[in-house]
Amino acid sequence: MLRLEDIDPNFKINNTDAPDDYLYYDPRNAPFSIYGLAENDQGEYCRLPLDFLPQCTERVQHLAYHLAGACVRFSTDSSHLHVVWELKYPSNMAHFTGCGQNGMELFEETDHGTRQVKNLIPKLVHEGQLKQSHYFPLPGGMRHYVLYLPLYNGLNQLLLGVAPGSRVEAGRKPAIEKPIVYYGSSITQGGCATKSGSCYTTLLARRLDIAQINLGFSGNARGEESMARHIAGLPMSVFVMDYDHNAPTLEHLQATHEPFFRIVREAQPDLPIVMVSRPDFDKNPADSIARRNVIINTYAKALAQGDQNVHFVDGELFFGPKDRDLCTVDQCHPTDIGFLRMADGLEPLLRRILNA
Repeated sequence: MLRLEDIDPNFKINNTDAPDDYLYYDPRNAPFSIYGLAENDQGEYCRLPLDFLPQCTERVQHLAYHLAGACVRFSTDSSHLHVVWELKYPSNMAHFTGCGQNGMELFEETDHGTRQVKNLIPKLVHEGQLKQSHYFPLPGGMRHYVLYLPLYNGLNQLLLGVAPGSRVEAGRKPAIEKPIVYYGSSITQGGCATKSGSCYTTLLARRLDIAQINLGFSGNARGEESMARHIAGLPMSVFVMDYDHNAPTLEHLQATHEPFFRIVREAQPDLPIVMVSRPDFDKNPADSIARRNVIINTYAKALAQGDQNVHFVDGELFFGPKDRDLCTVDQCHPTDIGFLRMADGLEPLLRRILNA
């Protein structure tokens, strides 16, 4: 717990409102808890273990530092919160809001659901302008909070400032701490949600009160054997397998989909595994049907062999029969409407699996 000027005086250039006597915490330390990241001794904000990164492609190594699905939990009675952060990379995609790429979203957590407190809208990120800050009021009284981190960027630094004399304690734990693990494409990673809390995996985490690990790697979820073995070793309540988008060809998907499933299944025989086909069916229906058939074949073979914990969800049905154009930005990446419909489509099955 330190004063901001003792940690990084350069943040003062963005700080026009927070009083000088605020006290700052690094959320990588107690009493804060971080969910959705690998446990790395070096304290890096990374979704994969650092010792596993050399087994990944160069692009996956880069994307592992994007923080999709990761969140910080804590409790405080501070009247205001000052969030200061330094982004890892410039990121200004034309079809994707700055909030979703580089911002964060704060919710109050209770046993009855979550309530948005603040969407932390970042300044546009240009080369050399990666420092951000937001100072805003909190509801007051001792409350539990969860701060969702950027979907398509990493963090060099994150600090949470509270009023002097405030209590800061451990956050509320999810009702189900054993996470849902998702493996998939840019859609899984959260492109193009308008804010970090709108990614479908996070919508489901909030609705089901469960932890999540989002292993969406934009354009680079290729069903590699090394990734399958990494995932197979993770403790999880459910595995959602959603990577057909990123298979570069139909033949690649045919060669990798069932082997990927088998590696996870052999490691965890009783794990519920949900196979999902891509939701943006309309962009290329013929290819979507062919890829869906590969997934159905993996699913059908598992059923035929007596697997009672495998499920298939047809992504074509996610966006519904009406206003499908409103569900994507570019005929591929979902809008918030698209992500909402994806969450709606998956929620009943996951509730049954989890008995939630």
